[in-house]
Amino acid sequence: MESTLQQQISAMKQSLLDEGFVDGHFVELELFDDGDNPQFTEEIVALFFVDSAHLIADVEKELGNDHINYVKVDKILHQFKGSSSSVGANRVRLQGTKLRESCKDGDVESLKVSLKQLKEEHATLKQKLDTYFQLVKQLRSQKKTVGHPNEENVEMLAENQLTKMAITKDEEVDVVKVTGNEPGKVVTEEEAVKVVSDESVLIGAN
Repeated sequence: MESTLQQQISAMKQSLLDEGFVDGHFVELELFDDGDNPQFTEEIVALFFVDSAHLIADVEKELGNDHINYVKVDKILHQFKGSSSSVGANRVRLQGTKLRESCKDGDVESLKVSLKQLKEEHATLKQKLDTYFQLVKQLRSQKKTVGHPNEENVEMLAENQLTKMAITKDEEVDVVKVTGNEPGKVVTEEEAVKVVSDESVLIGAN
Protein backbone atom coordinates (compact mmCIF):
# COMPACT_ATOMS: atom_id res chain seq x y z
CA MET A 1 0.00 0.00 0.00
CA GLU A 2 1.38 3.41 -0.98
CA SER A 3 2.27 5.84 1.78
CA THR A 4 0.75 9.30 1.88
CA LEU A 5 4.03 10.73 0.59
CA GLN A 6 4.13 8.24 -2.30
CA GLN A 7 0.57 9.18 -3.21
CA GLN A 8 1.49 12.87 -3.09
CA ILE A 9 4.45 12.29 -5.42
CA SER A 10 2.36 10.22 -7.85
CA ALA A 11 -0.38 12.84 -7.86
CA MET A 12 2.07 15.66 -8.51
CA LYS A 13 3.77 13.81 -11.35
CA GLN A 14 0.39 13.08 -12.94
CA SER A 15 -0.53 16.75 -12.59
CA LEU A 16 2.71 17.79 -14.30
CA LEU A 17 1.90 15.43 -17.16
CA ASP A 18 -1.77 16.40 -17.40
CA GLU A 19 -0.96 20.11 -17.48
CA GLY A 20 1.73 19.55 -20.08
CA PHE A 21 4.65 20.81 -18.02
CA VAL A 22 6.49 17.55 -18.71
CA ASP A 23 5.98 14.70 -21.16
CA GLY A 24 6.96 11.06 -21.55
CA HIS A 25 10.66 11.90 -21.87
CA PHE A 26 10.68 12.98 -18.22
CA VAL A 27 9.07 9.70 -17.17
CA GLU A 28 11.62 7.74 -19.21
CA LEU A 29 14.45 9.73 -17.62
CA GLU A 30 13.32 8.65 -14.16
CA LEU A 31 13.77 5.01 -15.15
CA PHE A 32 17.53 5.61 -14.89
CA ASP A 33 17.24 6.44 -11.17
CA ASP A 34 18.61 3.43 -9.30
CA GLY A 35 20.55 2.42 -6.23
CA ASP A 36 23.87 3.52 -7.71
CA ASN A 37 22.57 6.94 -8.70
CA PRO A 38 19.13 7.62 -7.17
CA GLN A 39 19.36 11.33 -8.05
CA PHE A 40 20.17 10.87 -11.72
CA THR A 41 17.04 12.64 -13.01
CA GLU A 42 17.35 15.48 -10.52
CA GLU A 43 20.97 16.08 -11.52
CA ILE A 44 20.20 16.03 -15.26
CA VAL A 45 17.27 18.42 -14.79
CA ALA A 46 19.44 20.74 -12.66
CA LEU A 47 21.99 20.90 -15.47
CA PHE A 48 19.20 21.63 -17.94
CA PHE A 49 18.01 24.62 -15.93
CA VAL A 50 21.53 26.03 -15.70
CA ASP A 51 22.23 25.59 -19.41
CA SER A 52 18.81 26.75 -20.57
CA ALA A 53 19.01 29.85 -18.39
CA HIS A 54 22.24 30.79 -20.18
CA LEU A 55 20.59 30.22 -23.57
CA ILE A 56 17.63 32.40 -22.63
CA ALA A 57 20.04 35.10 -21.46
CA ASP A 58 21.89 34.88 -24.79
CA VAL A 59 18.63 35.36 -26.71
CA GLU A 60 17.62 38.28 -24.51
CA LYS A 61 21.01 39.90 -25.03
CA GLU A 62 20.76 39.53 -28.81
CA LEU A 63 17.25 40.98 -28.89
CA GLY A 64 18.59 44.04 -27.11
CA ASN A 65 20.89 44.87 -30.00
CA ASP A 66 19.97 47.49 -32.58
CA HIS A 67 20.64 45.01 -35.35
CA ILE A 68 19.37 41.56 -34.34
CA ASN A 69 21.23 38.59 -35.72
CA TYR A 70 18.22 36.36 -36.40
CA VAL A 71 20.39 33.51 -37.62
CA LYS A 72 22.24 33.50 -34.30
CA VAL A 73 18.98 33.63 -32.33
CA ASP A 74 17.59 30.76 -34.36
CA LYS A 75 20.66 28.62 -33.65
CA ILE A 76 20.38 29.33 -29.93
CA LEU A 77 16.70 28.40 -29.92
CA HIS A 78 17.42 25.23 -31.89
CA GLN A 79 19.84 24.21 -29.15
CA PHE A 80 17.25 25.19 -26.54
CA LYS A 81 14.67 22.96 -28.20
CA GLY A 82 16.97 19.93 -28.09
CA SER A 83 17.87 20.55 -24.47
CA SER A 84 14.22 20.94 -23.44
CA SER A 85 13.17 17.82 -25.31
CA SER A 86 15.85 15.69 -23.66
CA VAL A 87 14.38 16.24 -20.17
CA GLY A 88 10.73 16.31 -21.23
CA ALA A 89 10.23 20.02 -20.49
CA ASN A 90 7.21 20.11 -22.78
CA ARG A 91 5.68 23.55 -22.23
CA VAL A 92 9.08 25.22 -22.16
CA ARG A 93 9.97 23.49 -25.42
CA LEU A 94 6.71 24.60 -27.05
CA GLN A 95 7.23 28.19 -25.95
CA GLY A 96 10.77 28.07 -27.33
CA THR A 97 9.35 26.86 -30.66
CA LYS A 98 6.90 29.76 -30.65
CA LEU A 99 9.77 32.15 -30.04
CA ARG A 100 11.71 30.59 -32.89
CA GLU A 101 8.76 31.09 -35.28
CA SER A 102 8.62 34.77 -34.32
CA CYS A 103 12.34 34.94 -35.05
CA LYS A 104 11.79 33.59 -38.57
CA ASP A 105 9.07 36.18 -39.15
CA GLY A 106 11.44 38.95 -38.03
CA ASP A 107 8.75 40.32 -35.72
CA VAL A 108 10.68 42.02 -32.92
CA GLU A 109 7.64 42.79 -30.76
CA SER A 110 6.36 39.22 -30.99
CA LEU A 111 9.85 38.02 -30.16
CA LYS A 112 9.94 40.08 -26.97
CA VAL A 113 6.47 38.93 -25.91
CA SER A 114 7.34 35.29 -26.62
CA LEU A 115 10.62 35.63 -24.74
CA LYS A 116 8.80 36.95 -21.68
CA GLN A 117 6.39 34.02 -21.81
CA LEU A 118 9.30 31.60 -22.18
CA LYS A 119 11.01 33.00 -19.09
CA GLU A 120 7.77 32.64 -17.13
CA GLU A 121 7.28 29.03 -18.24
CA HIS A 122 10.91 28.27 -17.43
CA ALA A 123 10.62 29.73 -13.91
CA THR A 124 7.29 27.97 -13.24
CA LEU A 125 8.64 24.59 -14.30
CA LYS A 126 11.74 25.00 -12.14
CA GLN A 127 9.62 25.85 -9.11
CA LYS A 128 7.34 22.85 -9.64
CA LEU A 129 10.20 20.39 -10.21
CA ASP A 130 12.11 21.74 -7.21
CA THR A 131 9.07 20.91 -5.08
CA TYR A 132 8.67 17.52 -6.76
CA PHE A 133 12.29 16.51 -6.14
CA GLN A 134 12.08 17.63 -2.52
CA LEU A 135 9.21 15.18 -2.02
CA VAL A 136 11.20 12.43 -3.77
CA LYS A 137 14.13 13.10 -1.43
CA GLN A 138 11.86 12.83 1.60
CA LEU A 139 10.53 9.50 0.39
CA ARG A 140 14.05 8.20 -0.24
CA SER A 141 15.05 9.27 3.26
CA GLN A 142 12.04 7.48 4.75
CA LYS A 143 12.88 4.26 2.94
CA LYS A 144 16.40 4.31 4.40
CA THR A 145 14.97 4.27 7.94
CA VAL A 146 12.19 1.72 7.40
CA GLY A 147 12.14 -0.98 10.08
CA HIS A 148 14.05 0.83 12.79
CA PRO A 149 14.69 4.54 13.34
CA ASN A 150 18.30 3.89 14.38
CA GLU A 151 18.93 0.59 12.64
CA GLU A 152 22.52 1.32 11.66
CA ASN A 153 23.48 2.17 15.25
CA VAL A 154 21.76 -0.68 17.07
CA GLU A 155 24.62 -3.17 16.69
CA MET A 156 27.20 -0.65 17.87
CA LEU A 157 25.06 0.41 20.83
CA ALA A 158 24.48 -3.20 21.78
CA GLU A 159 28.21 -3.89 21.76
CA ASN A 160 28.78 -0.91 24.04
CA GLN A 161 26.03 -2.10 26.35
CA LEU A 162 27.57 -5.55 26.50
CA THR A 163 30.99 -4.11 27.27
CA LYS A 164 29.63 -2.06 30.15
CA MET A 165 27.95 -5.14 31.61
CA ALA A 166 31.08 -7.29 31.01
CA ILE A 167 29.09 -9.80 28.95
CA THR A 168 30.79 -12.00 26.37
CA LYS A 169 29.24 -14.23 23.73
CA ASP A 170 29.73 -17.30 25.97
CA GLU A 171 28.60 -16.12 29.38
CA GLU A 172 25.76 -14.58 31.34
CA VAL A 173 26.09 -12.33 34.39
CA ASP A 174 23.81 -10.84 36.99
CA VAL A 175 23.37 -7.08 36.74
CA VAL A 176 21.98 -4.81 39.37
CA LYS A 177 19.64 -2.97 37.01
CA VAL A 178 19.05 -2.70 33.26
CA THR A 179 16.73 0.08 32.22
CA GLY A 180 14.29 -0.43 35.03
CA ASN A 181 14.34 -4.24 35.19
CA GLU A 182 14.38 -6.00 38.52
CA PRO A 183 17.78 -6.34 40.26
CA GLY A 184 19.56 -9.59 39.68
CA LYS A 185 18.09 -10.20 36.21
CA VAL A 186 20.27 -12.42 34.05
CA VAL A 187 21.09 -10.60 30.83
CA THR A 188 22.36 -12.32 27.69
CA GLU A 189 23.78 -10.72 24.54
CA GLU A 190 20.44 -11.21 22.76
CA GLU A 191 18.61 -9.48 25.60
CA ALA A 192 21.13 -6.64 25.60
CA VAL A 193 20.47 -6.04 21.90
CA LYS A 194 16.75 -5.94 22.64
CA VAL A 195 17.34 -3.44 25.47
CA VAL A 196 19.34 -1.15 23.18
CA SER A 197 16.80 -1.55 20.40
CA ASP A 198 13.91 -0.65 22.73
CA GLU A 199 15.83 2.37 24.00
CA SER A 200 16.52 3.50 20.44
CA VAL A 201 12.82 3.27 19.59
CA LEU A 202 12.01 5.47 22.57
CA ILE A 203 14.70 7.97 21.52
CA GLY A 204 13.34 8.02 17.98
CA ALA A 205 9.79 8.57 19.30
CA ASN A 206 10.95 11.55 21.33
